[in-house]
Amino acid sequence: MKSYYRFIFVSVFILLMLTSVNIVAQPHHNSGGFQLPEKAKADVYFAQGKFKEALELYKSVLQDETERGYIFRNMVKAWDAMGALDQAEIFLNGYRQSNEKSSAVWYALGYLQYIKGEDLKAAELFQRATELDPLNGLAWNNWAASLVNGKHFEEALKKVRTAIRSNAKELMFYFNLKKIFEQMGEEQRFEEEYENSSGIKPWGYGKVLARSLRQKAFGDYDKGDLVGAIASFEKMLKIYQQIDDVNGEVPALFSLGILYEESGNVQKGQAFFKRVLSINPNHIQAREKLGPPN
Repeated sequence: MKSYYRFIFVSVFILLMLTSVNIVAQPHHNSGGFQLPEKAKADVYFAQGKFKEALELYKSVLQDETERGYIFRNMVKAWDAMGALDQAEIFLNGYRQSNEKSSAVWYALGYLQYIKGEDLKAAELFQRATELDPLNGLAWNNWAASLVNGKHFEEALKKVRTAIRSNAKELMFYFNLKKIFEQMGEEQRFEEEYENSSGIKPWGYGKVLARSLRQKAFGDYDKGDLVGAIASFEKMLKIYQQIDDVNGEVPALFSLGILYEESGNVQKGQAFFKRVLSINPNHIQAREKLGPPN
């Protein structure tokens, strides 16, 4: 029976992962004539580790895309994975020569230096990127990361907060903020800022905290601590409710149903499965747990 619950619980973990990340669709070349855009194809190749193919497609769409910073970021990562940062430097410097006012390429050059461990050079390039575009959140965020390497924590906090203000929907920035607090030895500050926020709870803080709680819950479950796992999932559910994330609530509720059922409190487990169906009447696993209606 234990192995059965573990299988179900791990399945829920996968579901939670899928509801918290952007899923890249696989290209289908024979689906009624539907074709993925070139940028999406490049993202698929990148996710598959086909870096050479991804790079060629990214290059082909670079001038047409508005969010070039993200393309450049993936391109530099691809070159790094291929052990070809020298090629990255040649390409980016060539692009910069005809695009001096592009904040994105200055960011990319800074990101390249950051990966190489040249934090001072990276900071200069990130500064130039933010001068050209004060809303370049990627540049602000990586500037913060480069400052952390030198233990300039307060300055790093200012930079990453600027990144968050530039794009409050980019989770990467919140993860970086949490990481800075942790490296300062003040990891509780992230949750304190969330709890002390007035009015509507900040979405990004909540998403990051929920993910941390999910990891803790599965760690507790692996150790046989059902009480700890339940406590983490209940806290996670509360956060999802506070930030009005219904997609997060559903797998959290189902996880609690599984955990209470395994702990012997079948009635409470059933109550959670009913709550799942009240949000998503088509949730197959929850319906199976409740059985046929009387």
